[in-house]
This record gives sequence, C-alpha cells and structure tokens, in this order.
Amino acid sequence: MTDEIKERIRRNRERALEIQKKRKEGRAVAAAVAAAAASEEKTKVQGDGSGGGGSLNGHSGERDAKRRKKECKEEEEVKKVARTDLNKRGKSEEEEEEEEEGVVLEDFEISASPFVTKKEAMQAYCLPEGTLAVCSYAEKENPRHKGWTPMKLYNRAEIRRRARKRFGGMEGLIAERTRREQKRFERDLEATKDIFKS
Repeated sequence: MTDEIKERIRRNRERALEIQKKRKEGRAVAAAVAAAAASEEKTKVQGDGSGGGGSLNGHSGERDAKRRKKECKEEEEVKKVARTDLNKRGKSEEEEEEEEEGVVLEDFEISASPFVTKKEAMQAYCLPEGTLAVCSYAEKENPRHKGWTPMKLYNRAEIRRRARKRFGGMEGLIAERTRREQKRFERDLEATKDIFKS
C-alpha cells in the first residue's frame, strides 16, 4: 500500500469514529428527552387528582407539589441540554426543517412517515449497510414481537440526502433504483425460464 492510501484510510477511520461519537451523543440526548417526556406524562396523570388519596393533614399534597416542581426543573434541564447539543451540531431543528422544505419529493415520499426502516432505506434509497451504519437512528419497540430486538428507524430526510448525494441527485437515484429493479427482474427471469420444461 502506498503512503497516500494509508493516509486516506487513516483520515476515513478518524471521520468514522467522530461520526460514531456524535451519534452516541445524539442517542443519549434523545433518550434523555424521551425520559423527560415520560416523566411529564406521569406527572400529568398523577396531577389530575385521580390518583390515590392524600393524607388528612395535607402534607401529601405539599410533597406532590414539590416533587412535580422538581420533575419540571429536571425536564427543563434535559430540554436545555438537547437544544445545546443541536446547536453544537450546527443547526437547530427549525433550520433543518426549513432546509428540507425546499427539497423535491418523490411520489412515495409525499405522505410517508418521517422515519424509514432499514429495509426501505436499502431498497428505495439504494444505500448500503455501511452508509446506514453512520446514519443517526431511533430505536422503537418491535411491533411484531416485543421480545425481539428493537427496530432501527432512520430519519428519512437524512437518508434521502445521503442517497441523492451518492447518486448525483434525484434523477440519479431514480435511475439507480430502476437499474437495480431491471437487474433483479432479469435474474428472476433467468432462474425461472426452465421451470415448465420436463
């Protein structure tokens, strides 16, 4: 291997490690925000008066109020950390949404969810597993079976951006998808052409 290739490999490895680090930080922030949302929901349920009865002397009500106030402060701190983390990455959520508003969508993307599964990312956007490994994702409980590993749901906007960058825009992505479908069709046709011969 030449020194130039070794240097390029080293730079790519460092970039990949940096991306992994940012992804882990993003997951930690997402988990903190989810925990804050769950505690807020719990507070709403407990605070609606339908919960268990309080004591006659009123101390239970004071404790509940203090606990709710503490949970609200913790939630605000988590949101503040999340906003700070987004600002460190360079763009706020609003800026990312505004940036995505100007993007031309394909027909199947118009009413689609903002998340995409791994299978759909690989088929519709023609991205390899290596690219998906560096993309950010959210884990969600598997809807088919709760005991299975959680699903990885990727941000559709990020997947779309990476696919279009890889294939030279929307037209290039469509051409690549069509080429792959044609190749799959020809392979299936070849495999089944002698199926009815004796």
